[in-house]
Formats: sequence, C-alpha cells, structure tokens
Amino acid sequence: MGLNKEEEEILKQIELELSKEDPDLAKTVETSTLSSFSRTRSIVSFVTFIIGLLTMFGSYILQPIIAMAGFALMAVSGYVFVRNTKALLKAENINEWNFKQVYTVIRNKDTSRQTK
Repeated sequence: MGLNKEEEEILKQIELELSKEDPDLAKTVETSTLSSFSRTRSIVSFVTFIIGLLTMFGSYILQPIIAMAGFALMAVSGYVFVRNTKALLKAENINEWNFKQVYTVIRNKDTSRQTK
C-alpha cells in the first residue's frame, strides 16, 4: 500500500529533522539493510558456534560443567545462525538453499537481488 501525498511529506520532514539532529544515525539508517544485519549476525553466530564446539571438546574430560555450557552455547548460536541465514536468503529472494548458496550469500556484500 503506497503513501498518499500528505504522508510522503510527513516522512520527508522526519527524514530531514533526523539528518539535522543526528547525521550519524541518519547515515546508519540509510545504509543499513536486512541483508547486512542478517549477514553480520550469521557470521557472529557461526564464530560463536565454533567457540562453543572448541570449549565442549576441550573441557569434557576435566570440567563437564564447562563442556555443557559449551554445548548450550553451540545450540543457541546454531539456532541464531539458521534463523538469520533464512532471513538473509529471504531478503535476497532465494527460496531453495544449500551449503554453496549460503556460503556465497554470506560472503557476498552485494544486495542487488533485493526487491526495492
């Protein structure tokens, strides 16, 4: 549903006021997309998953409690990774996915496939 003329004017006024009051925030809002947000969270959750895996394997004999914490960290970060990767693929208009597509989309900074 499109905006009418009055709503467009109000939106333009809000954008101008935002850019006057806080230019850094205005630039951040202008350049941020769902793709970049999901891409960043997917990468961070993958790294966190690896840290949890190493923690679990590195401490399962000496400190089982720490190994359980590592497993919990792996489980949560795995969930966050899958959730954000699905959102990223949806933002990039990809319906079917496999490892190669996920790797390509996460590494790719171009969001030209997005509908505007």
